[in-house]
Amino acid sequence: MSAYRTFLHPALEVMLSPNWFDSSGSALTVIVITRKNEIAPAGGNMNTSRLRTPEMALLFTILVLAACTALAQESKPTGSDPSSSPGTQDLTRLSLEDLMNVEVTSVARQRQKIADAPAAVYVIGQEDIRRSGMTSIPELLRLAPGLDVGRINANQWAISARGFNTPYASHLLVLQDGRTLYNPLFSGVFWDVQDYILQDLQQIEVVRGPGATLWGSNAVNGVINITSKSARDTQGGLVDMRTSTEEDLAAVRYGGRIDENTWYRVYAKYRSIDDMDFATGGNAEDGSDDFRSGFRIDRQATEQDTLTLQGDLYNMGSGRNMHMPSALPPLDSVQNSRGNNSGGNILGRWQHVTSDKSDFALQLYYDRTDRGGDDLQYGQDTFDIDFQHRFALDGRQQIIWGAGFCFLSDSTDDTTLISFDPHSRDTYVASAFVQDNISLVPDRLHLFLGSKFEQNSYTGFEIQPSARLLWTPDAQNSVWAAVSRAVRTPNRFEEDARVTLAKVSTGTGPSASVDMFGNQDLRSEKLMAYELGYRVQPGKRWSVDLAGFYNDYDDLHGSNGGAMYISGSPPQLVIPVYRNNGVSAETWGAEISTTAVVTDSWRVAASYTWLQVQAHSKDGVTPTQETDRENQSPHNQFQLRSYFDITRNLEFNAALFYVDNLSALDVPAYTRLDVGLTWRPVKNLDLSAGVQNLLDNRHNEYSGGSQGQITDEIGRNVWAEMVWRF
Repeated sequence: MSAYRTFLHPALEVMLSPNWFDSSGSALTVIVITRKNEIAPAGGNMNTSRLRTPEMALLFTILVLAACTALAQESKPTGSDPSSSPGTQDLTRLSLEDLMNVEVTSVARQRQKIADAPAAVYVIGQEDIRRSGMTSIPELLRLAPGLDVGRINANQWAISARGFNTPYASHLLVLQDGRTLYNPLFSGVFWDVQDYILQDLQQIEVVRGPGATLWGSNAVNGVINITSKSARDTQGGLVDMRTSTEEDLAAVRYGGRIDENTWYRVYAKYRSIDDMDFATGGNAEDGSDDFRSGFRIDRQATEQDTLTLQGDLYNMGSGRNMHMPSALPPLDSVQNSRGNNSGGNILGRWQHVTSDKSDFALQLYYDRTDRGGDDLQYGQDTFDIDFQHRFALDGRQQIIWGAGFCFLSDSTDDTTLISFDPHSRDTYVASAFVQDNISLVPDRLHLFLGSKFEQNSYTGFEIQPSARLLWTPDAQNSVWAAVSRAVRTPNRFEEDARVTLAKVSTGTGPSASVDMFGNQDLRSEKLMAYELGYRVQPGKRWSVDLAGFYNDYDDLHGSNGGAMYISGSPPQLVIPVYRNNGVSAETWGAEISTTAVVTDSWRVAASYTWLQVQAHSKDGVTPTQETDRENQSPHNQFQLRSYFDITRNLEFNAALFYVDNLSALDVPAYTRLDVGLTWRPVKNLDLSAGVQNLLDNRHNEYSGGSQGQITDEIGRNVWAEMVWRF
């Protein structure tokens, strides 16, 4: 690599336009970004695992200045004007008691306060989303303690909780407004096509640990539940425009009323991501253009009945680079192709409230997914119906139960890398669950007993029980413990696909093909999880959340080699690799997060995650597969976030992230610092600018490894954004 690298730095030019908008008697400042080429040193290997002295000084200075300014401003009116952001709640102005009372639905499939949730749960709220400066749902998940988020290239991510992270992490269930984003093709999430207008998201709930008792198979290591606001809370218009050295986006939303009891919103969003650079140098040509639109209608039919109808459409074109095996020398080459991904969904929900102790909900949705590229040609239709009912059995028991049915129909076409047999397949999952919340000591000690029962097309009948205990001795303390069983069922790829992994030279004859074959006798991957948690509010301005866990896995999917044979016309030597249930593992660790309201205008949040993984091979699985599982997730992660209101209309936000190295993937540790300013010159208008990855010109976060993806370097990003509500 040469000693210098050319890259783009933006220059911000401030221009005044007094005639464009002047609702308060003062001119609106318009930020215009022009780009110019500059040369900066980039040679040599940078040690990003620790902060250098100048960077430590910079960070320390920022925090000290913020603290001093906060103390000076404490007696003056501070904080953002809540009326300027309809539908949001400024967390810097909430007390710790209010923060602990934020409601979640993912733990018990009903509304409950975080303080009353017997699980490791974290909420990324609208203020976290707005003040982070981040623009995508995968990026926002960095804010949650205990999640491992690694960006592979311009459009692909590796995201998991409590270990086993891969580009297609298979142990994390993801939902959006009740619709599952978990794809049965490969037991993961296509993160590149998950998007929304972020200002219209209510919150993102992240549950670390099994959620299978209520949500079913594949909610093994955690559940992510993304919820959007009701149309009633998004009335009026919103325009969001952003430009940066990495991407550009434009979004518009408008909400109104059909009648006095019916509200709607419609939206459209365009997002363009620039090409990134390979970790080895050179342009990756993997940028994307994504357009999506959608609607939501909410109707309060009666005092007891709420109806929701919503839907989305999207179309995305993106570049992608893959290692493509070839029968001719050099037997392996990097191939760039342009793929197209599209789809849509429509969802309807009826909620009926009988009393404060009884309600039920019925939900139906249809989802269509199409993906096209040189490595995968795939289409899928999903039909899902779900019912749940909550009622009080007596003064000390509350039952929640439900049933659901999901039917999936897919079709595939052969590519150079992958072929499926059969090419089309219909599968189903029929399920029922029940959970009893038993009040052993009113308002002090609760026992949660329940189980999920499933019949699926891959492994037949599965049962996933759990027991959770919650003790709240007083308003400031809560202790919880849980024992759970969860399974991850095989997927279409693991049972029916034949994948060409590599071509190898035989010396004298034609090359041999190393192919991995599916196995229709695979068993479910199994987990027994043991968890213990503690939440405490030592003072009015400080809270701490601590969780520890031990997970025991069995029948994890691995592979072993078979006898070589000659097949095809012309004849070719095949070196087969077969999938099996040949790995077991244990993981253990701890997660701690804390929030402190330093002053009325300054809130700080921090978290630390420690993780250990130990894997064991059986049934002929190679030791390499143990090492990969043990070292493909970071052992240590740390983050520190600061939200500070300098004045009533000016905010300063900063976030520091540290992620440990991934030795199995040859990815070094890195430290990331994001800073940003938001100015509100007039009501309902936000002007923001900031820098992401301030400390480092570029770094790696994940390696595609055996999955074939080519790794990019994540570069520094300078951005500016305007959000206007009307």
